[in-house]
Amino acid sequence: MTTQTAWPENVIARYLTVAGSSLGRDDIAVDITRTRTAREKGRHDQQVGDITLVADCSGCSERDETTYEGLYLDLVEPVLKTFYGDHTRKWAQSHAETCRAIPKPA
Repeated sequence: MTTQTAWPENVIARYLTVAGSSLGRDDIAVDITRTRTAREKGRHDQQVGDITLVADCSGCSERDETTYEGLYLDLVEPVLKTFYGDHTRKWAQSHAETCRAIPKPA
């Protein structure tokens, strides 16, 4: 039986780990979140800033973080579907395919 849980706030993608899959728990996963930091107005009043993508494993707590600086924030939505998200997507998928860690019960 699979336990369905709501995704945490700000999660934009989720990769189920080997442990989560074998236990039928979708909360043991690699979650990808995105933060945007506006710095200035660029051409045509578009916001220029930085986007940070973080892939965080809830099983073993390993993470990958990448920041892309100086982007027109309105032009990279949704960022994971662009080449900017390639590294983060690949890291999350690769880690999820091999991670067998289970978090300690609360």
